[in-house]
Amino acid sequence: MLVHRTRLGFIFLMVLTMSMAKRISQRRHIRKVCKDAPNMREQLAEWLHESLEGGKFDDSPIEQWSSSDNEPEICAKPPNLVNSISIMERALCPWESRVNYEETREPKIIAESVCLCRKSRGSTGAFCMPIVRNVPVLRRVSCDVKTGYWNYAKSTESIIVGCHSVLPRTHRAIRLAEIGGDDSPV
Repeated sequence: MLVHRTRLGFIFLMVLTMSMAKRISQRRHIRKVCKDAPNMREQLAEWLHESLEGGKFDDSPIEQWSSSDNEPEICAKPPNLVNSISIMERALCPWESRVNYEETREPKIIAESVCLCRKSRGSTGAFCMPIVRNVPVLRRVSCDVKTGYWNYAKSTESIIVGCHSVLPRTHRAIRLAEIGGDDSPV
């Protein structure tokens, strides 16, 4: 009977301790209620305009890239040349569009393409590579307690905007004179 009371007392103390710890934790981590500034669209438009004028962003191709291991059926079929078919079905490198959503970014939603195939359809022997564009975005940094608005920092994000067919790299031909090692004209 004494052991049973001791166990009940121990369980009661554990429950009491856990509930008090939860209350203290809740008080310590009171959520700051922040919202986007009313002029957020103007800030984003200004950053977009600034980035276009300044030419600050160089688009860089992705050289080492591979699509998912499970390619859809369309990758094994040759491009369909019927005019009524969609552009994606006629493309050498088909793609699909997806929504890229991030709560801490403005714009929160960006449409992005995904290359479906590793190799170009048809008989070219080419590879499918993503076309990447650096897009100016605003990233949420912190909450300004005085104003109640989020602070944002200017940033960029690489977004895949399409897919294209690229021939594999080849080594550049070396002149015969460079191979021979002598200075005699060839």
